[in-house]
Amino acid sequence: MQNLDFLRQIEDRFPLTERIIQLPSRQMSMTVVEEPDSFLESLSREDFDGTLHLPYWIYLWSSSIGLAHHLHLDARLAGQRILEVGCGLGLAGIVGCQQGGKVLFTDCEIQALLLARYNVWQHGYEDRAAFAQMDWNAPCVNGKFSFILASDVIYEEKNWQPLIAVLQTYLTADGEAIISEPSRSNAVGFLKLLEFCGFSHEKQVYVVFPEERLSTISVYCVKRT
Repeated sequence: MQNLDFLRQIEDRFPLTERIIQLPSRQMSMTVVEEPDSFLESLSREDFDGTLHLPYWIYLWSSSIGLAHHLHLDARLAGQRILEVGCGLGLAGIVGCQQGGKVLFTDCEIQALLLARYNVWQHGYEDRAAFAQMDWNAPCVNGKFSFILASDVIYEEKNWQPLIAVLQTYLTADGEAIISEPSRSNAVGFLKLLEFCGFSHEKQVYVVFPEERLSTISVYCVKRT
């Protein structure tokens, strides 16, 4: 009943629909916001300093689908403690749960966490999941993680140093961060900063077809040098 309360809290604000995500070995059903573009303006807000915050969480981004493709057969996740930064609707973290990991889903938006929690419940992984409202500029979780997941979080340069600080603080000595993005040109600058801060990376590329649109997703597997 508690999880149905989560759903009602979301349904009171947004129309919802089901979306099927095709992974190489399985299909996944995700509850998503229907016609998210119609909420872009109403949910945007400005801080006192004029910084504009857009409701990116209402979209199921192609980078999240690409990250799910990368994770869906990764047996190393079993039994590991996993942190997802900016979890949005929760797709990548749910795949981590499917692979046997114990995932802490974090996002700065409470609506995203409500919908991610409902999606986790739909897939039956409540015992492998925890949730925390967290801004990566002011991280507030405890402990170390063997894996840190993040999709489409390096689109702005101002995010790079705070995200690298999260890796420096929370990644175990032999851990791995797995970061996906839609092959933007500015990723080169982020990767150079990673190297300067003591990390190396390997790149893999996935082609996904969200809503029948081809999208090329780069996935970076990041470790301490």
